[in-house]
Amino acid sequence: MGQVTLFCLPHAGGSASIFAKWKKEIDCSIKLHPIELAGRGERYNEEVYSSLDEAVEDIYSRVKPMINSPFAFFGHSMGSLLVHEVSCKIKQSDGVDPLHLFVSGRNAPQFPTSNRHIHLLPEDDFKNEIINLRGTPKEILQNQEIFDFFKPILKADYKIVEEYQYPQRDYKLNCAITVLNGKEDNILSDELIAWSLLTHGKFNIIHFEGGHFFIHDNFIEIVQLINKEIGLQSGEG
Repeated sequence: MGQVTLFCLPHAGGSASIFAKWKKEIDCSIKLHPIELAGRGERYNEEVYSSLDEAVEDIYSRVKPMINSPFAFFGHSMGSLLVHEVSCKIKQSDGVDPLHLFVSGRNAPQFPTSNRHIHLLPEDDFKNEIINLRGTPKEILQNQEIFDFFKPILKADYKIVEEYQYPQRDYKLNCAITVLNGKEDNILSDELIAWSLLTHGKFNIIHFEGGHFFIHDNFIEIVQLINKEIGLQSGEG
């Protein structure tokens, strides 16, 4: 089947750089392709997204030239929601499915993440929410000037996720879905299992030590899991 392209999408406020350290661990049969979202990294001078649909359209335009060969997706937190929605867009527009979705640190999209609107909180309360998640580097949180730079990106990302409405669809994906979860993250089992309702393919849940940002401390194990799963699938047929 040849090389598989693995598109990776980050959490709220994150950039493609969070996947840089994966390059040394990823199997040679997998082409790692982190997607840079608007407003950060090399795209820092672009406007942030105003809706999740806008983000999906942008991501779709960037991956479309590369979906004529086998591909898979990894997303963490907000990225999990994005990879599912982009996969549905690809299926609807191009009639193809990814080999595999790796969705990390998020409940299934049928379940709202929260009834709260964190993006509307006053600055101090918003900052406390970010601190409590324990995923943002201390140098950003402890330097007000740097935090002020990242705050619009974080708020925009929270906004598009919190305003997302799950669309009822008359089709499912036809790919494997692996859910990755931190044991100390506050996601209910039913909310994780519900990912299985979105595909005709095989389904699995893997638990890791840690909270919402378990991917940082467990990245080697996560990449090894991806190597195994995509390797197995790409060797079929």
